[in-house]
Amino acid sequence: MSVRRAILRDLNGRHQAGDGAYVRPVNITGFSAQPSQYQTAINALLQDRLINGTKDGDGHMAIALNANRMADVRKELRAWYVRPTAWLVAAVIVAVVIVIATPG
Repeated sequence: MSVRRAILRDLNGRHQAGDGAYVRPVNITGFSAQPSQYQTAINALLQDRLINGTKDGDGHMAIALNANRMADVRKELRAWYVRPTAWLVAAVIVAVVIVIATPG
């Protein structure tokens, strides 16, 4: 799973549990193992406006899901086999195999 999806999945789990409050990035599962990759992904998510950022009481960055973009968050978290593009690619591959396998 990508770092981006891991962050969204963690924040979505907190949001669904009713704890939609802001959380510091260091409290996200996996952040301590790969802080630079997580920080890059957080910056990209902030730029895409899928998450909101603010400062907590101690002056540290805190993030939460953007409630106005939940449809986009769910779209990001969809499994690969639910995406229409995956089905289109699979249909093209099947069509090519049928054309190649057909004699004549």
